Amino acid sequence: MARIVIRPDLTDTLHMVATPPAPKLADAATGLVATDRESGAQLYTVQLLETYDGTAQLIKVTVPEGGFDTSLTAGAVVRPVGLLATPWANVFNGQVQHGVAYRAASLASSSATGVSAAPADAPKAAKS
Repeated sequence: MARIVIRPDLTDTLHMVATPPAPKLADAATGLVATDRESGAQLYTVQLLETYDGTAQLIKVTVPEGGFDTSLTAGAVVRPVGLLATPWANVFNGQVQHGVAYRAASLASSSATGVSAAPADAPKAAKS
């Protein structure tokens, strides 16, 4: 199957850390950490909450060691640099599994200044 890589447009998106970086395991049974084929750097996964146009989704992004601030915590606003999305599919025990693998060169700290979580015309919550 041909490998297709998509560079997503991140205009008007907001990314917040949902879970801090954790080593990406190549083998869960042995605890072997995955490494980048080219650089040999250890790989980490970070779950990000991505919001856009009133919607949100949780994405798991693979980032090489050194590509993020080690003090990242849940709720931190970041900007994925060099984000690539690679659709994948395989058949396991007769069942088709599919998804999108996300990879970023780095996660840059970002400021949420000027970004609103809700549109200006969104209804306000009632006070109780």
